[in-house]
Amino acid sequence: MEYKDVEKARQVYHDKLVHAWTVALIVSLVIGGLCFPFASFMAIMIALFVLGVGAIILAFATSKEASAYRDAYKEYFIKRNLASVFTNLQYHQNVGLNSGLLRASEMVNTGDIYHSNDLAQGTYKGVNFVQADVHIEEEYYDSDGNRQEVTIFRGRFMVFEFPKKFSFKLELIGKKFGRAYRVPGKDSKTGRKMNKLETESTEFNKAFKIYAQDGFEAFYILDPAIMEKIQAINTSHNGRVLFGFLNNTLLIGLNDGKDSFEPPKSSKPIDEKAEIEKVSKEIRVITDFVDLLSLDKKLFTN
Repeated sequence: MEYKDVEKARQVYHDKLVHAWTVALIVSLVIGGLCFPFASFMAIMIALFVLGVGAIILAFATSKEASAYRDAYKEYFIKRNLASVFTNLQYHQNVGLNSGLLRASEMVNTGDIYHSNDLAQGTYKGVNFVQADVHIEEEYYDSDGNRQEVTIFRGRFMVFEFPKKFSFKLELIGKKFGRAYRVPGKDSKTGRKMNKLETESTEFNKAFKIYAQDGFEAFYILDPAIMEKIQAINTSHNGRVLFGFLNNTLLIGLNDGKDSFEPPKSSKPIDEKAEIEKVSKEIRVITDFVDLLSLDKKLFTN
């Protein structure tokens, strides 16, 4: 796969999209024009209806080209750049993080509608990881009985594994993380209660809700240097980060409202250099947690 192949796929998709939209617009205008002498409001409504139906037909009519463009983009820009940073890489754009993994953490509310894709797993500086985009929604009914859907999480979940196995759980929840966080009770496996803690740092306490099974063991991890780095990461993501130290893993939730590793719109040629930098920045979201928290260092090893 080369850059020119991505551009070719983008152009084919864009041309098909323009053609389909043009046909849909002409048909809606013709139907609206035929109805106009009878009732202008009705003509407008019919034209809008036809345009809406046309948009649905458009999605089906261009799905093959859209898929080809997306596949080419992911192969050239995403998979290739991931492979340049991580070893033992596996990347699956249409596979996501199993919701059962998040439920098992007892930290995450996986809602009523759960969707995940762009699963990447591999090794960075000896630390194994898995990450994926996740979109979680809850359903409710308004006063008129209409079903509504509200997003409670849209971003990434990452799981980092290190050799040391902790005998307790520590949860740090950024104050703006949102409703996808489950308030802890007793651990279902150990029966140990999660207690709310405060550190000696007023600023850290303002930034996070802190829960742990054992305060003494929690502060083994939360030394001043680690706390400073965790707070810096949380601040850089506007307080929307969840940290969970669970057994021998660190669970990270980043509720930033974004989908990572997605191709740009097809309306103009891709700036190859700028796109590579954009992808590299998205990859650094993964590596920063290992680098800044020193997950490969002695604190997290035997």
